[in-house]
Amino acid sequence: MPRVAAIIPCHNGEAFIHTAINSVLAQAERDLEIVVADDGSRDASAAIIESFGPPVRLIRVANGNTQATRNAAIAACDSEFIGLLDQDDAWRPGKLERQLACFAADPRLGLCYTDTRGVDAQGRELAERHNPLQVPSDHTDALGRLLRVNMMAASTVLVRRCALEQIGVFDPAYHLAGDWDLWLRLVEAFPVAAIPEVLIDYCWHGANLSHGRIALLQESIAVQEAALARIARHPRWSADPGLARYLPAAGKKLAARCSELGLLLAREGRRRDALSWHTRALALRPWTPRAWSRWVRALVPRKPGPAPIGTEQSSTHERH
Repeated sequence: MPRVAAIIPCHNGEAFIHTAINSVLAQAERDLEIVVADDGSRDASAAIIESFGPPVRLIRVANGNTQATRNAAIAACDSEFIGLLDQDDAWRPGKLERQLACFAADPRLGLCYTDTRGVDAQGRELAERHNPLQVPSDHTDALGRLLRVNMMAASTVLVRRCALEQIGVFDPAYHLAGDWDLWLRLVEAFPVAAIPEVLIDYCWHGANLSHGRIALLQESIAVQEAALARIARHPRWSADPGLARYLPAAGKKLAARCSELGLLLAREGRRRDALSWHTRALALRPWTPRAWSRWVRALVPRKPGPAPIGTEQSSTHERH
C-alpha cells in the first residue's frame, strides 16, 4: 500500500496533464502512486497518462461530474494519505514533505492545506490572483472561518484516508461546491493545519472559467445553509461560545450571497426568482439598505439588452 496517493480528475486535459503528473513525480516522497481518473476525454489525455507507466495509473470513468470522478479515484486506491490535484494545477517541490511532517507532528489532524500562487496557462505568475492565506489559530477558528468562505484550494489539500472513512467523500450532488462541502464536514470532526508557503501553482485560464456564477452561488448557499444547520444540531459546536462568535459573519456572508444571486437573476429578467432570493437575504439581514434597494429594483422590468453575468472558476475556493 503506497503511503500517499495523488488523485487527479481529468477531462480533455491534454494541455496540462503532463505538467500535473510530473509535479507529483518530482516530490521527494517516493512511496506514492498517482491515480488519474479520465472522465470521457476526447483528446490525447489518456494516451499521455498511459505513457508514464507506474506509479501512474489510469482509470476510466463516465461521470460528467468532478466530485464523482474524484470519488472514483479515491475508491481505486488504498493509501494512508490522499492528495488532491486538478489537471491544470501543479504541486511545487517540497509540498508532500512539508505536509507529511505536519501530520507526523499531530496525529489528530484530518487535513492539511497550503498557500498557492496564481499562474497562467504558460506557468507565468499572476500576482493579482494571490490573496493572503487564511491560517487558523485553532480548531474553532478553522471551522468559524470555513463557515463563511471556502479558504482551501482543492489542489493544496492532503487528507487522511481514515478521516474520509469517518465523514464520507465528495457529494456529487454539488458539481461546483463539493470541495467546500467536504472541507466543512471534515473540519467539524477533525482539526486541520495550514502551511503558509506557496506550494501550489494554481492555473487560471479561459477553459476553467466556463461555469456560471449563478450556479456556483446556488450551490454555495446550499452548502453553507446545510453546514450551519449541522452546527446548530451538533452536540459540541452548538454549545461552543467560541464558535458562536463567528456565526454573525457567516450569516452576513450567506445574506450577501442570496442578495448577489437575486441581482444576477434580475439581470437575466427572472424577476420572480430574483425577488425570492432578495427576500431570503432580507430575512437574514433586514437592516441592509443595499438588499432593500436590490429588492425594489427587482420589481421593475429590466430594459432589453445584454445581461453582463460574471463567471468564476469552477472551484468555490474563496480567499477573501
